[in-house]
Amino acid sequence: MGVATVFEEHASVLPHWLAQGAQGATLVSLDAHLDLQFVEPARIDRLRHARTPEAWRALQAAHPLDPDRRACFGIEDFLHPAAQLGLVRHLVWVAPPHVLRDGAMGALGALAQMEGVTPEQLESFSMGRGGWLQGRLLGLDIVAGTLAQLQGLPIEGPLLLDIDADYFVAVPGDTLWCDPLAACRQLRDWLGPARPLTVARSVGTGFLPLRHRFIADLVAAAWDERADLPHWSRLAAAERDPAQREALLRAELAGHPDCAATLHALSLACGDPAEAQRLQVAAAGRDAAYADDPLRTLGAARARGVRVPAAERVALERIVAAQPPSPERRAAWVALGLLQAGEGRLQDALHCDQQSRQGPAGHPDLALAIARLCLATGDAPRAAPWLARAAEDDETRVQAWLLLCGAALQKGDAVAALAWAERAHQAAPAWPLPLQWMEQAARRAGRAAAAHQAQADRSQLLHRLDAVARRLAIPA
Repeated sequence: MGVATVFEEHASVLPHWLAQGAQGATLVSLDAHLDLQFVEPARIDRLRHARTPEAWRALQAAHPLDPDRRACFGIEDFLHPAAQLGLVRHLVWVAPPHVLRDGAMGALGALAQMEGVTPEQLESFSMGRGGWLQGRLLGLDIVAGTLAQLQGLPIEGPLLLDIDADYFVAVPGDTLWCDPLAACRQLRDWLGPARPLTVARSVGTGFLPLRHRFIADLVAAAWDERADLPHWSRLAAAERDPAQREALLRAELAGHPDCAATLHALSLACGDPAEAQRLQVAAAGRDAAYADDPLRTLGAARARGVRVPAAERVALERIVAAQPPSPERRAAWVALGLLQAGEGRLQDALHCDQQSRQGPAGHPDLALAIARLCLATGDAPRAAPWLARAAEDDETRVQAWLLLCGAALQKGDAVAALAWAERAHQAAPAWPLPLQWMEQAARRAGRAAAAHQAQADRSQLLHRLDAVARRLAIPA
């Protein structure tokens, strides 16, 4: 029998793997997202010198929108440190069929824009004999496919098995697209039953709806063959049966009156607002994870595109403003600022940024969003400090360099513009856009040879990317 360990957020598996002595492992990961993004060498070095799981936990980001940028890894990029530090050498990404079908690995443009990704890495990908994709990206040998495609794939060496609960929920719509129990059976048949398993809830950051928080409990109970498995299975059955959901949940609550997940699910299914409120309060009383959380609501807007109406946004801002200082409060201000910036409200976005910077320097995503608003109105001087802030962070610096290139061209400084475009190209050599800006800046600077070379390099790069897309049957 395996042992399942449940974490609230996915990045917590990294120090856990270190504590378990992982080295050169093959990671089989069921996840709706590929949590592989570039992390600059300085952050990797800080982790390398930290050495202990406790020290690594101290370097984990509290939230992806926390403006304190001293962390070395988070939920969206922890696989890169895992590869660079030798814990994982091979990733088997088991993705939902709809994610692959709708273009996860097919989002060639998104991968090309990533810092550290080269054309050669993208060209390394090919179609495997079972219909999966295989190649090498950011230091990891990767195989990506559905569970049906990959089941039976031979796994060599030490193995790490990991599930993000968001694998089971399709967006938009937030519906269970498959049976978690069936997936666990397939994994047992493929990899054997005596495997440790890590499971992430991914609710607090908004990647998974609160009502699906119990999925991690269901998976853990199934993997460990616990006595409470029938209870969690019945919650999943109610989730998949909208017509009978309320009746099924009332029956389940009768047998498990203190289960916060059941109380919360019934609060969403019942038709009486007063009863729904009582059930929500009762759920939060049993488990604080079910209490109202503005950051969770705002995180869902970023992670799953959940709409936040204006009236609700105003109410959330009042709640956040009344909270005591904390990383979560700062992250909530950043999330609010991104919503404001997304709707073109510059002054409101500036206010949110100021509130988020009570100590830290500020979040680069919000700085970049504010800079874009300034540039959209032709105010390049006002955008400059925001671009400078975004250019200091490895998450946003390539985009910031390109915006600085555009701002320099607006001022008529083609030489500076060319320098910014060249820097962006060196960092993201698989992205054609920096080469386009290099050509334009070089022509403005009167450097015909450099412009011609940039044009030729961009043409060649586009040809190479098109060849990769056609080979993998990816719509260009």
